[in-house]
Parts: sequence; structure tokens; C-alpha cells
Amino acid sequence: LVARKLGEIGAAEVEVDDASREIGGTGGNVIAKFPGTVEGPALMLNAHLDTVSSTEGLEIVEEEDLIRSSGTTILGADDKAGVAIVLEALRTLRERDIPHVPIEVVFTIREEKGLLGAKALDTSRLSARHGFVLDGGENPDELVVEAPTHDNFFAVFKGRAAHAGVEPEKGVNAIAAAAGAISRVSWGRLDERTTCNVGVIKGGEARNIVPDRCEVQGEARSRDRRRLEEVISTIRAAFEGAAREFGAELEFRVERSYEGYRIEEGEPQLEAAKAAIRSLGMEPKLLASGGGSDANIFVQKGIRCLILPTGAAKVHTKEEYARPSVMAKCCEVLVRAVEEFTRRMAR
Repeated sequence: LVARKLGEIGAAEVEVDDASREIGGTGGNVIAKFPGTVEGPALMLNAHLDTVSSTEGLEIVEEEDLIRSSGTTILGADDKAGVAIVLEALRTLRERDIPHVPIEVVFTIREEKGLLGAKALDTSRLSARHGFVLDGGENPDELVVEAPTHDNFFAVFKGRAAHAGVEPEKGVNAIAAAAGAISRVSWGRLDERTTCNVGVIKGGEARNIVPDRCEVQGEARSRDRRRLEEVISTIRAAFEGAAREFGAELEFRVERSYEGYRIEEGEPQLEAAKAAIRSLGMEPKLLASGGGSDANIFVQKGIRCLILPTGAAKVHTKEEYARPSVMAKCCEVLVRAVEEFTRRMAR
């Protein structure tokens, strides 16, 4: 659908890549290129195509200046609102005959499953080194300039099975070991830059069997990489200590989901977006996020991206909504940011 719409708007090239071969599923990232009306470095525009859960059976309710679902599913404005804004901004640039540098559009898949589409994207297909990611919040004056580094941890406690009523002394309770480990760690918000969470625990086969296996999964995030490493080290030490105390074996591994970043004052995409917001009579607010987005991956791959707002609110819930008037203002921010970027970077 979006590939066809990009072609209708005037893209010189549109393709769907084979990312699904690497990450599963049946879709691919959509990549489109629009020639510049002036010479200058290319600018990337991005939003993601997937939603956090299924919208099958979605019933849209429109009330005055409000779009929501009937409540049986999420609305999916994260990130359909971002996709809609990018498409409308491209139309607006053409309709108003606004000068712009070459534009490279990337609509990614499986962002909600760990930024997988962006990770699988071959960025050698792109020349842009700056970009706007339309995956922000509700307020049109807010720009996300910083995001954390994110680590996932996976622990398996291996105990020894035994009959819980006849000879529990011969068993080693893996669930108890895991519980002991979890109780030794502080969870939640550790400081203004750092959080950690234990989110999954699986173990046991029956009430009358001393469980010989328990899996624990969790995460930690911080906008201070050294602090993140300290937190992960603390979790590992607590889990190792509990395993020794209970006589269990422990397997513990850590996977980095994505690297953090910060967009600095003076970078052209940030200065362009700030100027765009001010031109609409607002004062830009620069925010640090506790979550990740495709911007984390693009920055890691050398494309300095700023997250712009979409007008979506209460995302990832069935109470999610978007206001068309706010989306229109977010779209105007993007249009003017592209215009400002072009003015600053055109050769």
C-alpha cells in the first residue's frame, strides 16, 4: 500500500527489500527516493509500518477532532500516524512547490519486535547522513534528542528434581533460587537516566515436583553506558550468588538490543526542526527518551536522526487516540523542517 502511494506521490524509485529473509515474516522495508529540486545532501524520512499488537477487526471511531478505536483493539497510531504524516508531507512539498534536497524515505518493518527491520536494512542503499524519524509523542513542539542503550539478560537456573512430598531434601529448587536472585536486585527506576526490569519467569512442571529449571528474562536501559554496565554486572553477581547459595547451576547471558545516542545542538536536522517549530509560534522542547526507536539503529549506522512528534497518544493501549488537528500541525512541522534543512544545506 505505502509503496504504491509513494509512487503516486512522485518517487523516482520505490523498492521493497528482502529483510524478511533475515528476520522472518513476509514483508520488507519500503525504500523510496525523491529527487531534490535543489542540490544538497540527501535527507531521510522514516516511520515504521508495524504495530505493537494486531489491529485485526479494528473499528475506527471518529468524534469531532478525535480518532480512536472502538476499544476491541489498539488503534495502531504508533506508528500509522507517522506513516501518514510522512506521506502527507511529501504531497505538501510537491503541491506548494517547496524547494528541497533529495529525500530518501524508509518505512521499516518489525520495529516493535526490537527494531529488527532497521537492523536488517542495507543502509549502503542510502546516501543520507541526517534524518527525521516520525515516531514521537503527542505534542508538536517536542523533539526527542537522546535515547538509552538497552541490554536484555537471559538467566537459566538449573536445580535438581525430586518428589516434593517424599524426598524434597534430594532436590534443588530452581524457582526458589531464581526468586532469591530477583529479591537481591533493585528494580524499576534506578536514577533519572537508568531503569531495569525483570519481565519473564518460567519454571516448574507440577506442584509436587521440586523444579529443576527456571528461566528469567529482563532488561536494563540507561543513557549512561557505564552506568548500564554497572547495573548488568550487579544483576549478574546477584544471580550468581543466589545460585551458589541454593546449590543450583546458572547460565547467564546478555544481549545488546541497541546503542544509545544524543543529538547535539548545532546539528543541522535539530536546528532545522527547532526553526520549524518556532515558525509556528511554539518554543521547541528537547526531550530524552527512556525507550528505543529506529533512530537508535540509524544513528549507530551513521545516519544522525531526530525524532519528531506524530500526535499519537496513549500508545500501546486500547485507549490510544490521535487528533487530526494535532497530526496536521506535526505534519507542518515536518514540512517546514525539510524546508529549513534544505535552506541550511543546499549547495
